Parts: sequence; structure tokens; C-alpha cells
Amino acid sequence: MPHLSFLQIDYRPGPGLLIGRWLRAVTEGELYASYPALLETALAHGCRYWLLDARRRLNVEVAITPWLLNDFAPRLGQHLGGRVFLAYLVAPIQMTDAVPADKVIPPQVYFDGKSCLMQRFIDEDAALAWLQQHQALAATKG
Repeated sequence: MPHLSFLQIDYRPGPGLLIGRWLRAVTEGELYASYPALLETALAHGCRYWLLDARRRLNVEVAITPWLLNDFAPRLGQHLGGRVFLAYLVAPIQMTDAVPADKVIPPQVYFDGKSCLMQRFIDEDAALAWLQQHQALAATKG
């Protein structure tokens, strides 16, 4: 498993979740390094359900949003063999800051037919429930 001092990555086999927690504010370069490390761990476990705790990092994702949405995220489904679900846990201020939320994570309609679905949450239980809902839907589809 990759080790980055600013990012804690855990895989929880029981619920089948990859959990990434940024431990401090990060630079743009560190943020770019974070996602391949998360993917490496997800690949090792075949995990398509990610909880990403961004509460401690600065709101630098705007700078990498085009790369995340147009390069990294579209290939996740190919790498992991199905639609990937990213639940971002953010601080309440990140939902109301000067950068509108739709510039960071587009509205849900954007993800229709795409291999990756992202959603932002301020409550960890709600984020986990969203991931579990999608796991249950996938299980019923077989």
C-alpha cells in the first residue's frame, strides 16, 4: 500500500470500502499524488466504493477538477471493472465557500452514463449510507 504522509488510506473488507483521509492541508502536487495512491489500494482490493475525507485539506480541488473529471475519474471504471462511487466528506464551510459546489463536483445529472459517480457530504454517516445504498443496488443487479 502506498504511503503518503499527508494521506491515510485504509481498506475495510467488511463493508468493502476504501477510506482516504487527508491529514492536513495539501498542495496541488500532493493532491495529484493522492489519487493514484488511492487507486493503487483500490486495485489491490477490487474496491469501487470510496469515502474520501477532505475536511482537513484546503479547497485546492478546483485546480485539479478538469484532470479529475476528464482524465482520472473516467478511467476508474475500466481499472476497477464497474462504476466507481466517490463520497467526499467535506467541512460545512466547503459547501458554502466562495467556490460554488458545482465547480468542484458537478450536479448528479453530469454523471449519468459515466463510470464514476461523485457526491459531497458534511456528515460521515450520510456518506456511508450513500455508499452502502449503491453497494446494495449493485448486489441486486447481480
